[in-house]
Amino acid sequence: MGIIPDGKLYMDGQLGAGTVATLEDSNVNTVTAGSPIGFGTAVTISNGKAVQAAGAPIYGIALKRTYLNADHFYQEDIDNDKWAEGEVLGVLRDGTIAVPVSADVDEQESATVDANGKFKPAGTSDTVVGVFLSSANAGETAQLQTRIQLAHPTSSVASPATSPTTVSPAGPSKSTSK
Repeated sequence: MGIIPDGKLYMDGQLGAGTVATLEDSNVNTVTAGSPIGFGTAVTISNGKAVQAAGAPIYGIALKRTYLNADHFYQEDIDNDKWAEGEVLGVLRDGTIAVPVSADVDEQESATVDANGKFKPAGTSDTVVGVFLSSANAGETAQLQTRIQLAHPTSSVASPATSPTTVSPAGPSKSTSK
């Protein structure tokens, strides 16, 4: 009598936080950590270094560490691992990645970031950083597709160093009012 292998025997179906989730093209930048950063959490740049985000907008999402020799690690060590200050890490800026969620999320729901760098459903006034491609309960991981914008919208307020520009049918011209 043979044993029939069960491909899901030791898996719960979730990817670990910080795992690239699809075979689609993705863009990853490398940056130095300015403070401890959890795998799969949102990051921003502060003083030229990556730090865990406390809200949106974000620079990207921290990839997980790749273990080459994990024989001496215990599961608890792996579960509590994170990027330490000064380490160089990969930050996904375009693609789909498994992220930790702090609230229940549904597939195709817009996502934003909470105060701990984890992801949650976006409310009407939140900055959207991606869309969930899978559902998950709080404390689990969900697949998040993100496309970080290279330029942020500019303010419509004129800077004090320039005078406002007016547009006429003949084209733009400098305002001469004082």
